[in-house]
Amino acid sequence: MLAGAVLVVGLGVALGVVATGGSGGSSAQAVEMQPVAATGQKPFTDSVANGTATASASPSGSAPGGSASAPGASGGSGASGGTVDAGQPGLYGGTREVASCDVPKLSGYLAANTDKAKAWAGVEGIDSSQIDGYLHGLTPVVLRQDTRVTNHGYQNGQATPYQAVLQSGTAVLVDSQGVPRVRCACGNPLTPPSGTDGAYTGTAWSSFHPDGVVTVQPAAAPVNQIVLVDQATGRQFDRPVGGAGGNDGSASPSASGSGSSGSHSGTGSPSGASSSAPSSGGSSAPSSGGSGSPGHSGPSGSPGGGAGSGSAPGASSGGASGHASSAGASAGASKAAGSGTP
Repeated sequence: MLAGAVLVVGLGVALGVVATGGSGGSSAQAVEMQPVAATGQKPFTDSVANGTATASASPSGSAPGGSASAPGASGGSGASGGTVDAGQPGLYGGTREVASCDVPKLSGYLAANTDKAKAWAGVEGIDSSQIDGYLHGLTPVVLRQDTRVTNHGYQNGQATPYQAVLQSGTAVLVDSQGVPRVRCACGNPLTPPSGTDGAYTGTAWSSFHPDGVVTVQPAAAPVNQIVLVDQATGRQFDRPVGGAGGNDGSASPSASGSGSSGSHSGTGSPSGASSSAPSSGGSSAPSSGGSGSPGHSGPSGSPGGGAGSGSAPGASSGGASGHASSAGASAGASKAAGSGTP
C-alpha cells in the first residue's frame, strides 16, 4: 500500500501537477495554470499576441513558491493577492506605442469562422455581427500579476468555460472598466472568475504563489484612458481605451479614473471572488443601438444584447453567458462593483 502511494505521488511530480489553495477536497473545481505563451485548452484561434510587447516569462516545473511580484514593478500594483480595483493606475503594463495584441487579426479570424464567432460572441453577450466593433473598443495590455479568470475554449460548436490563472506577462484585451475580456495567445473570450475555491492544476512557473493571485474588480465607472507601466522603463503612460499604441501619451494623475490606487482585499488561495455584473442598462453591459466603440465604428455600432451576469459561467459546459463591457458605454450609467492561450 505504501509503495502504491509513493508511486502516485511520484507520477504527480513528474507531470508537474499542482493542487494547492482553496478549500481543497475532491469537490474543488480545477483551476488551470496557464503560462504566458501556452495556448491551453481548445483555443478559439491561433495566437494574436504580439511577442515583442509581452514580458518574458517561462514556466518552471518547480512547485509553487517564490515571489509573485509584478513585472516592471515601478509605479505598479503590489505583490499581494486578493481583489484589485481595475481603476488603479499601473495595474497593467505594456510597451509604449506597441500593442500587445493584434486586434484586426483576431477580428478577421472570427469573421472567417462563423461557428466560432457565434460561440465567442455568446460569451461576451453580443451578436456575432458586432464582434469587430466590440474588439476595437478593447485595449491591449499585459498582466502584471498572476490573475484568476474564467477562460473559454471551443469544442463542438460551443464555448467551454473553465477556471484558469493567467501568468503575469500574459497579453490580454481589457474593457473600459479594466476587466480582462480576451486572452491573446489563443483568442479566447474571458469573463470574471467563478467561486473562491479550487485546486491548481498544471505546471507552476517559478514566481507563482497562491497568495499572489489576484481577481480584478471592475472600475467604478468606465474610463477614457488606462494608465499602464512601460515594461522597458518602469514609467507610467496613458493609453486611450480602444487604442493600439499609436496615441499613447504621458500619464496624467486623473487618467485612470475611479479606482483607489493599490487597493486590495482578501487573499488569493486561489483568488476567485465572483464579480458582479453591471446592472442591466449599465455601462458595462452592451445595449442595443448604443454608440460605436471609441475611435471605431463596427458593423453594427457598439455591442448589443442585454446585460449579462458578471459571474463567469464556471461549470456550464455548453456555452457561457458572460457579459461584455462596451468601451463606448456611458460613464454615468449604473453598475455594481464586484470582482482569458486559455
